[in-house]
Amino acid sequence: MALTWANARRGNRLRAAVAAVLAAGLLVTAGCGRSAAPETAGSSEHAAQRHLFVVVGGDKVTGPDLVEARTGETVQIVVTSDVADELHVHGYDRTAELVAGRPSTLTLTAGIPGVFEVEVHENGLLLTRLRVRR
Repeated sequence: MALTWANARRGNRLRAAVAAVLAAGLLVTAGCGRSAAPETAGSSEHAAQRHLFVVVGGDKVTGPDLVEARTGETVQIVVTSDVADELHVHGYDRTAELVAGRPSTLTLTAGIPGVFEVEVHENGLLLTRLRVRR
């Protein structure tokens, strides 16, 4: 009986952690007052791309498997993780600190054509791939 109760408690804590991380991600989206659709990037002729991700228990819960952009576009990758880590875009060698439970944004201008891995560095999780076309 005690084993079942302990497992149920762990399950409740995990569900609460998932709910908290998802709620934080939703607050980011609601707080900006805009949809996840592309936004205009100042005077650039290309649209800014904003992509939202949630990571819980070392796994991606939400977010696209592929982020596509054209050279010159601004790309924002917003990650909410339940643990502290580092976001890393290979090829661009760009990083952003991930603070547990808080959305972190990595912004870059797509200037190098190709396909690049975007990972949660310490965890080794392949979060998405960034495909940049001319």
